[in-house]
Amino acid sequence: MKIIIKLLWAVGFACALPLVNAQEKDNYPVRPIHLYVGFAPGGATDQLARLYGMKLGQRLGQPVVVENRSGNGGNIAVMDVAQAKPDGYTLVMGANYVATNAVFKRNPYDWERDLAPVALIASTPNLLVVPASSKFKSLDDIVEATRQPGANVTFGSPGVGSSVHLAGELFKLTAKAPNMTHVPYKGVSLAEIDLAAGNIDLMFDSISTAVPLAEGGKLRALAVTGLQRIKALPNVPSMDELGMKGFDVQATYMIIAPAKTPKSVIGNLSAAIAEITRQPDVQRSIENLYAVPLAGGPEEATAFLRKEQEKWTGIVKASGLKID
Repeated sequence: MKIIIKLLWAVGFACALPLVNAQEKDNYPVRPIHLYVGFAPGGATDQLARLYGMKLGQRLGQPVVVENRSGNGGNIAVMDVAQAKPDGYTLVMGANYVATNAVFKRNPYDWERDLAPVALIASTPNLLVVPASSKFKSLDDIVEATRQPGANVTFGSPGVGSSVHLAGELFKLTAKAPNMTHVPYKGVSLAEIDLAAGNIDLMFDSISTAVPLAEGGKLRALAVTGLQRIKALPNVPSMDELGMKGFDVQATYMIIAPAKTPKSVIGNLSAAIAEITRQPDVQRSIENLYAVPLAGGPEEATAFLRKEQEKWTGIVKASGLKID
């Protein structure tokens, strides 16, 4: 009799599980959400994650815990999300690198198969900066130096495949500057410390952290990687202005969930993010990062990643660019 009772209890528990899971999905969220960041604290990715984490927590009624899981050009955090249970409780603040790393076959995942983009957040150009004491006073100075026999001009980034890195690689290609070496770091702050100290020569830095350093006299800003100047630095020309026509590398941020996350959960998150982005204080915070707020749900975020992958695939094929 005891065995029969145990069997009946087990069957009843198993039958109840789908009902519990369905109720939890319908009442999402019912517990804390984890939002991963693929880089060290301090950069734009981290700042946006903390801003949206706080706002999502307020909007959804559950805490959003931001966790930095830096390394491998942001891929450690993304891989953790790709392998997470698809229930909406594990997310990542991703960016272009999710698609661009696929071009270089560096992803331990297939983003179209394993991930579900939720919503676009913001985009921002990068800023070409050198140490304040650098001998480089202009873009032309850098180009000339890289073409000298035996020269080795170094440029830093927070990781392979990041927009900071790709801007440097595209510059190297466009300027026909062979004597340049990429130096990757585990975060933008670590790269900036070495740059300010003169241990590396230049960086196509995240603009949100580069502008304060430039204004503080630690770095010198030479150019913006977008097609236009920015309000914060009206005297700093764009790469396009300086003769590199069409040079446009920007970081575009988005929140991503695991594939197979229920559409109702994705819709809930996307709607909440859209509402948050429309808030005046959030718009001001994004603008303080020298970024532009973006509107766009799952379809738009997915379309952006596909377009970005196509863009860099074409550049790689045309140039023979290889990433080790």
